[in-house]
Amino acid sequence: MNSNPKKRLSIDELKSYPGFENFTDEMAEETIASLEALSILFYELHQKSIKEKERLLEF
Repeated sequence: MNSNPKKRLSIDELKSYPGFENFTDEMAEETIASLEALSILFYELHQKSIKEKERLLEF
């Protein structure tokens, strides 16, 4: 298991990427929240996939 602490992307970090420079703080916060939700969704899907593979290998 990864023991690195989770770090949320800051507004300034997001704005440092090309295409995000002119985002308002509100737009940046909404984007960060969306990225965070999507990341959690992908992580949970990945964990489910691992468990399913382990379950299939038990037989």
